[in-house]
Amino acid sequence: MREFLDFRQRAAAYVLRRLPKRSEIEVLVILHRDAPEAGVQIPGGGALPHETIGEAAVREAREETGVEAPAFGEVLGNNLFRGPMYEHGHQVTSYCWLRTVETRDAWDHQVVSHDEDDGLRMRCEFRPVGEADIGFGMDRFLAFAADRFETAFPVGGAADSAMRAPGVEAPASR
Repeated sequence: MREFLDFRQRAAAYVLRRLPKRSEIEVLVILHRDAPEAGVQIPGGGALPHETIGEAAVREAREETGVEAPAFGEVLGNNLFRGPMYEHGHQVTSYCWLRTVETRDAWDHQVVSHDEDDGLRMRCEFRPVGEADIGFGMDRFLAFAADRFETAFPVGGAADSAMRAPGVEAPASR
């Protein structure tokens, strides 16, 4: 006999970039201004019934950070959590990587959404992947995300220039 489980579906996003004149891949992290105990996190939240995981990851990144032009890369993996704190007893978080042309290194952002996160104040920062210091196990797929990003967008590759912000020069080859 099969048992079908109800669950809450979430999307989490590693928003990645590599700026000209910087060799390392950077990831966007968020810090809750009003709840510093929340630690270093990545954008993420519940998927809406009509959304794919990729659409949810892009929407959550925009809502929680205001990052410029996040573009979906791919789904990397999933975590299944079980416990009484979850609405249906289970929660599945799908981790994705996104690419951005954002040039700001750090900024403050106030969440704009139609849920309980509306109005939250975030500090958004790009950090080198190796120094991201992401907590709560949210870094589980980060190295894989950076590897996949590097494969898709090698320094100086044709795809690299196609996704660059207007007026931004190509990075020097390694």
